[in-house]
Order: sequence, then structure tokens, then C-alpha cells
Amino acid sequence: MKKFILKYSNHIYLLTLIIILIVYLFPGDIVSYLISGNLNSNINYNENPIGYSFYWIVNTGGYSTNHVLTFMYISTFGFLTFFKNKFYSGLLFFVLLSVLLEILHFTIPNRSFQLVDLLCNLLGVIIISFIFWKLKR
Repeated sequence: MKKFILKYSNHIYLLTLIIILIVYLFPGDIVSYLISGNLNSNINYNENPIGYSFYWIVNTGGYSTNHVLTFMYISTFGFLTFFKNKFYSGLLFFVLLSVLLEILHFTIPNRSFQLVDLLCNLLGVIIISFIFWKLKR
């Protein structure tokens, strides 16, 4: 199993990155859509307590912690698979990716640009970049 993961780590990373991008660029709230078939996040969760619990866990109480964790994942495995010896190229790529994805929310229906989300995206990238920078020295 370990050989499989090491051999296909680039493919596994790209597959999970594509899934994250689909969720990130989905026109509306994907959790609300999966629970109720409604793209708006303003649904009545009292009717579906299991759905509300799932929504609260995924959206971490309404905060942007999920953005920090997502970009920590993207940055960590990106540095380990594609940017092993290219720290500054990786840093630039992940910063631009986090900014671009949040700016695209201006054009996606039922989504909106959130400065807090952008800052949390960048925070996730900065945390992992700092760790990799320290390990490299």
C-alpha cells in the first residue's frame, strides 16, 4: 500500500485538488444542495437536524477554518509532490491560487467574495510555507 501511495502520490494529489476545486467553485452552497437540493444556504435546518449537524461540522460553526485547513492541505501536498525543490515557485503558485479562487466568487452565481475567506486561504498557505521554509534551512 505504501508503494502504491508513493508511486501515485502526484495523481492522488491532483484528484483531491480537482475535487476541492469543484467544491470551491460550485455555484452555491454545496452542503445545502446535498442536504436539501437548495443552492442557497438560507434553508431551515430545524427540519433536518442531521443536515444541520453536518453543515455545522463542515462549515466549522460558520467560521472560515475550513479555508485555512483546505489551503494547508493544498500547500502541504503540493510542496511534497510538485514543488519539492522549488519553494518560491510553490509559494507564488499557492498564493495566486488562493487569490484567484476567491476572486472567481465575484462571477459564480450564489457565491460572493469574502475578504475573511481570502485571508484564511492565505493564512493556510503562509503557515505551511513557513514550516517548509524552516525545514529547508
